[in-house]
Amino acid sequence: MSKKDGDDLSPRVRAEDIILGSLGFGEDARILSVERTREGYKGIGVWSDGSEFSFESDDELDELQAWALDVLIGQGLGKTA
Repeated sequence: MSKKDGDDLSPRVRAEDIILGSLGFGEDARILSVERTREGYKGIGVWSDGSEFSFESDDELDELQAWALDVLIGQGLGKTA
């Protein structure tokens, strides 16, 4: 999945932007896997150069983050804890 000049408004790309953006990651990052945790979420992402990173949030989910997780998990990128 690639983002081209911000034109891709697919639910998956929007969900990735919400989850990663809330943690301060830039637009050149994608999510490989994500899962809900007791208090938030965690997962593995990848930069456009192929290097992987982990991310985690222990903050209470807001409505937009909950939607984004539902989209990503529904597309097979993760699971509920």
